[in-house]
Formats: sequence, C-alpha cells, structure tokens
Amino acid sequence: MFYLSKILWGLFQPSSLIVLFLAAGVAFAIAGRKRPALRFFVSGAVLYVIFGFSPLAIWLLAPLEIHASAVAAKDLDGASGIIVLGGAIEGSSALGDGAPHLNESADRMIEAVHLAARYPSMPVLFTGGKAELFERQDTETEAELARRFFEAFNLTPPRLMLESQSRNTLENAVLSAKLLHPEPEQKWILVTSAFHMPRAKALFEAQGFAVLARPVDFKTNGIKSWWYFFPKASDGLRRLDLAAKEWGGLGVSWLRGDISRR
Repeated sequence: MFYLSKILWGLFQPSSLIVLFLAAGVAFAIAGRKRPALRFFVSGAVLYVIFGFSPLAIWLLAPLEIHASAVAAKDLDGASGIIVLGGAIEGSSALGDGAPHLNESADRMIEAVHLAARYPSMPVLFTGGKAELFERQDTETEAELARRFFEAFNLTPPRLMLESQSRNTLENAVLSAKLLHPEPEQKWILVTSAFHMPRAKALFEAQGFAVLARPVDFKTNGIKSWWYFFPKASDGLRRLDLAAKEWGGLGVSWLRGDISRR
C-alpha cells in the first residue's frame, strides 16, 4: 500500500497532471496530430493558471486548518507526553557538519522544543523514518536527524524517544502506540502541521490515544485569505499538492477503516 500510494500520488498530484497534459501535447505534436496536441497544450496551460495562481489551494487548505484550530487543546497541563510527527527534516546541512536541514514545516520542531522546555518532566517521542519510494541504505532516518537537532537543546534520551521505522502517518500512529502503550486515562500532546492535524489526530485516536492537538505551521489565515491570489504559480501549486494529498489521505483512511467512519 505504501509503494502504491507513492506511485499513484507521484503521477496524479495536481502539479503532475499539468506535466502529463503538456507531455501528451508534445507526443501528439510529434505524431503530427495538431488538433489533439493543441487541446492538451491549452488544457495544461489552463490548469497551470487555475492551480498555480487562483485561491483553489486556499479553499482546500483553509477548512483543514480551521478544523485544527477548533480542536486545538487550550490546557496541556497533566499530559502524559509529547508526540512530534516527522516531516520537517530533509537530510543534513550542505555544510557537512551533520546538522539537520529543516524545511517549511520547521514549526513542528520549534514547537516541540518550546513544549519540552515548558513541561520539563514530560517525555518526548519523535516519530519518523524514511519515506522515500526508493530507499537508499546510506541515508539516515528522520528520527536520527531529529536526535541531533534536539540534542542541541539539551533534549536527550531517555527523556527523548525515537521511532525510526514509520513511513507515513498511519505507521506513525501504529508504531507510536506500540512504544507508548497509551492508557484510556492518559492524554498525549500531538504536534504537527495544522493542515495535517485532522487526519493525524483521527489516526492516533484510532490507535487508543487521547489526543491534545497542538497544530502549528499554518499555511493560511482561514477565511481571511479566502480570495488570496498567489503571485507565483510555484507557491500555489505547492500548497495545492499539500491540500490534495491531505484530502486524499483522509478519504483513503476513511475507506480503509483506519479512522472512524462517523
């Protein structure tokens, strides 16, 4: 399922659809079929404008983030621990010093450090392995890179726990449950991006966690940005890919029974 989802997503995410339309246009043009070639070129151009510049990505992301804000926990006191989802680290720094390179989801790591300092007695679990389709043996897991990041802030084992085998959010939840054995009376702070929180919270609750949601890394301002047009198509496409992946993940998780069907 992991490999199938990676392949299908790589082919049919919104930005890939544009490439497929343009590639089809080139193929028809080479074959001398001008009319279908023109149709595909025009369709690709129209999708590029709609997907890249329009507020479509905002319309898909904002409901997820509004929901995350609605379920965000106001009182975190008494929690049994902090769970931080991977996805914020992309390899080591190009400087060669072994420091982890954070991406645009870096707020997950920053919030984890903030919470660890605020609640010095709480254990912290970072969950994230290798999510590559073609896994290289010489690459480090995200958990190992996270260990080096947290050590810089004096957060070390045994307080810091690392789960390094998961490749997606479902595996994050399943393997975290195997490590932590959550009890019904326990509550766990879950840190992830706001757009990702609805699915992550549902998957962790399905594994027996009572979740205190701590959404970070907001990509929109809710309905305030409802009519925001992107100045660069690359920004709109990146956010639209994020939104499409999240809604698709919610749908697949619901169909598979990984989250509640209520």
